Amino acid sequence: MKKLFLVMSLFMFLANFVNAQENPDVIATVNGKDITKTFVNKILQQDFNALSEEQRTEENVKMLANKIVNQKIEEILFIDAAKKSDVEVSKEEIQSAINNVKSKFKTDKEFETDLKSQGLTKKEFENEVKESLMRIKYVSTEIKNRAKNPSDEELKNFYNNVMSKINGLDLNLSIQEDKLVSSVANNLKRIYSEQVKIRQIFIKYSDSFTKEQKKTVDDKIKELKKELALQDMNFAKLSEKYSDDQALRQKKGDLGFVLKEDVTPEVAKVVFALPVGDYNKKPVQTTNGYHFFRVEEKKAKMPIEFEDIKDSISDLLYKQNIQNEYDKLVSELKANADIKIY
Repeated sequence: MKKLFLVMSLFMFLANFVNAQENPDVIATVNGKDITKTFVNKILQQDFNALSEEQRTEENVKMLANKIVNQKIEEILFIDAAKKSDVEVSKEEIQSAINNVKSKFKTDKEFETDLKSQGLTKKEFENEVKESLMRIKYVSTEIKNRAKNPSDEELKNFYNNVMSKINGLDLNLSIQEDKLVSSVANNLKRIYSEQVKIRQIFIKYSDSFTKEQKKTVDDKIKELKKELALQDMNFAKLSEKYSDDQALRQKKGDLGFVLKEDVTPEVAKVVFALPVGDYNKKPVQTTNGYHFFRVEEKKAKMPIEFEDIKDSISDLLYKQNIQNEYDKLVSELKANADIKIY
C-alpha cells in the first residue's frame, strides 16, 4: 500500500507541473523545445525503482523529478550552444560511440530490443548519440578555456586556511569555501596525526544483566586473561573466539588505524600509551562492556608541510574551478534562453 501511494504521488507531482495549455503533456519548454511529463516520468520511474524502501519518500520523489527536469534543461541549452558554436563530430566518432553501447549487449537483437523498449528507432538513437557527443565537446572546450590553474598565492592561502582549521581557529569563509577547507583538514588529520593500529577483544556487559549473566561475564574474562597470559598467545584468534560482536569476530578484532578522536577518552588514554605488541592487562570498561586492546603498529604525528601537499591542493582547487566555471556557464546560458516551466 505504501509503495502504491508513493507511485501515485509520483504521478500527482508531475501533474502539478501542468497548467491549462494546448498540450498538457508538456511541462516545460527551452528555446521552443518541449520537455514532456511522459519523458520525465519514464526517467523518474527508473530512478524510483533504484531507491531503497526507506528512500522512497514523497520528498525524494520531488527532488528526483526536479533534478531530471533541470538536467534536461541543461542538455537542451548545451546542444543549442554547441550548434551555434559549429561544434562538429565525425561519423567515425558517432559509430565508435554506438559500437561502445552495443558492446554491452550479447547480440544485436538484444540491443534492438532495448531500443524498442525505450521507444527509439536506430536513427533517433544515432541522433541522440551525435547530440551527446556535441554537448561533451562543447562543454569540455568551454570549461578548458575558462578554468584556470590556481596561482601560488591561492595555493598558499588555502594551505593556511586548512592549517588554521586543523588548529581550531575561526575562519571568515563562505559556506562553500569552509566545506572544502574542512574536508581537506579532516583528511590531512587522518594522514598526519598520531595513529595506532589496534585489535580488540570485546566482552559485552550491562548493569541491567542478571546475576547469572554477570557471573558468566566474570568467568569469561577470567578464562580470557589466562589465555592472554600464555607465551604463544594469538590475540587475533582470541578475538575471534571471545568477542561478543560478529563483525569484530570476522575481522579477528582488527580495527585498523585510529586517531584519538576516533575512540572514547578512556580508550585513547590506554591504547596510545601502550607500546607496540603489548595489550592492556586490565580491561577498559565502557557503557557497552569490557575491552582488551593490542597495539599492532604506531604512526607518529608528522608536520604538514606546504611543499608536500602543494600538488594535491592544486589539483583540488583546479577541479573546484572547473565546477565553478561549469555553474557559471549554465547560469549564462539560462539567462539568455527562453525557458518556461508550466
